[in-house]
Amino acid sequence: MRVHSLGYLVVSSTDVAAWRTFGTDVLGLMPGRQDDERELWLRTDERCQRVVVEAADVDEVHAIGWELCNDLDLEGLLATFDEQGIAWERPDGLAARRGVEDLVRVTDPAGYVLEFFWGMQVDPSGFASPAGVSGFVTGRSGLGHVVLASAPFEESDAFYRRTLEFGLTDFAVMDGVRAHFLHTNQRHHSLALIGAPKDAWFVRGGLIHLMVQLNTLTDVGRALGRAEAAGCSFFETIGEHANDRMTSFYVNSPAGFPIEVGAGAIDIDPEGWTAVNLPAPDEWGHKILGAEQ
Repeated sequence: MRVHSLGYLVVSSTDVAAWRTFGTDVLGLMPGRQDDERELWLRTDERCQRVVVEAADVDEVHAIGWELCNDLDLEGLLATFDEQGIAWERPDGLAARRGVEDLVRVTDPAGYVLEFFWGMQVDPSGFASPAGVSGFVTGRSGLGHVVLASAPFEESDAFYRRTLEFGLTDFAVMDGVRAHFLHTNQRHHSLALIGAPKDAWFVRGGLIHLMVQLNTLTDVGRALGRAEAAGCSFFETIGEHANDRMTSFYVNSPAGFPIEVGAGAIDIDPEGWTAVNLPAPDEWGHKILGAEQ
């Protein structure tokens, strides 16, 4: 597979300052070199950005960035798009605005804007969390994972698994809704597709959730304490997932969608993994708060 990780998330925001406070004080992310009232870069590692917040008149996910290893991989992906009649564009100046060498845009079957890129800049200052987080699990595993409302499900699944060649880790039917958990590297899943429309009650700001993985459970506990002290609202209580074994909680972001903050997830062998049906989502916890009745 040419795509090797989730690279970044771009968020449109009516309140960039709220993201700055939430990102640094609660999540422990580090501000990047873009840091003003119009645009904020947030870092989880040595990369120049992992979350981009852009001032707008709406609060929603604007684009999802997927990283490739190099220019030849991007050329190969574009050849696949051309062969399959998938439209793509290379907006003028956008690569420089994201801090990457090259970038193209595609819209997936569910309407999500995807940015495929290579050559992100490294910040020579290194990473130091303003909240004292010991670190985030990134590197070859990328930013974390995203979960998308992917109706129409069959078309979305075919795009990610057949066109982009994401691997199937496991799958489930939960309350009558299909879910596929997909990998691009050793992370259990970098993407999950849920067969639900974007107007489902649990889809906020266009996204079901973003996950960031911390180094230790102590980091997770401290993040939970910071979120409670800051008066944040939560989507799910702390718990442990049955598939990736991550212990995590879900805190609502300023855009509305939850961010899963966790640690302890398993790695997989992407070349030899066998997909299984795993219908029970949790070992314990993860009680949903404010669920629609």
